[in-house]
Formats: sequence, C-alpha cells, structure tokens
Amino acid sequence: MPQVASLALRWLLRLFACFGLWMLLIDNVAQPEVVTGIVCAVLAATLATVVVGTRPVGLHLRPGLLRHAWRPLVELFSDSGKLTVALARQLVLRRRVRGRFRAARYRATAATPEAAARRALTESLGSLAPNRFVIGVDREAQLVLVHELVPDDAPLDRMELG
Repeated sequence: MPQVASLALRWLLRLFACFGLWMLLIDNVAQPEVVTGIVCAVLAATLATVVVGTRPVGLHLRPGLLRHAWRPLVELFSDSGKLTVALARQLVLRRRVRGRFRAARYRATAATPEAAARRALTESLGSLAPNRFVIGVDREAQLVLVHELVPDDAPLDRMELG
C-alpha cells in the first residue's frame, strides 16, 4: 500500500502543478477555462506518471557532470553570430548554406543511471546552441549523431560527457 500511496501522491502533486500553471497562463476563472484546465491537468499528470513509471533506468546526476555545462551557454551567443553571418551571406551574396550531419565516438552507452544521465545531458544541453541539434546517441554503435546548420569542426562532445 505505501507504493500505491506514493504513486498517488506524486500524481496529485503533478496534477496541482499542471493546473496551477494553467491558471497562471490563462489568468481567467471562467467556468469553461477552469474545466478545461482540470481536464488538461488530469491528462498531463496521468501521462507524466505513466512515462516516469515505465522508464527502464533512472538517472544519477553527479555534480561533476555539470563542470562544462557553461559551454552551451557561451555557444548561444557565438552560434547566433555564425548563423547571422550565414543568413546574411545567403540573402545578400546568394551563397547557399548547407548543413551537415556528423557522428563521433561516444562511450557513455552502458545501462547505468550515470550513463543515462550523461546521455540526457548530451542530448539536451548539446542541442541548446542554435547551430547544433543532437539527434541522439546510438548505444550499439557507440556514436553521437549531430546536425549542424553551419558546418563547424569543433568537437561534438563539448561537455566531455561521453
């Protein structure tokens, strides 16, 4: 029974968080908006509870994994400049910009909570800068696949997680 109570409590907390966010966003207490918010909050809380309950491996996020997390934040500015220059070249000079896919060796492919945290950070923070999008990590081939809008020869694993 304690496991069911814990699950119910987490679902209820998600429900209140989703409904509270809904009410903050709509800023209206009319009955149709409140009913819609309740329905959406129930659906979102249920879906989140199911997804979290079915994940095969938990995450173990050690603080040391975030030692290079500042790099994607810096790249927000530098990549914005690269993309602005590429856009200007394409608009003014009619030079076509061709993106590309790149792959690099990635060793954090084990089925452990720490490796899962490394992959999650690589995929989320690696896609933060506007020039790059981390498609994913191929655990079997031990590769990370990245798409770049403007080709860049910098290392793909800039946070050194893999």
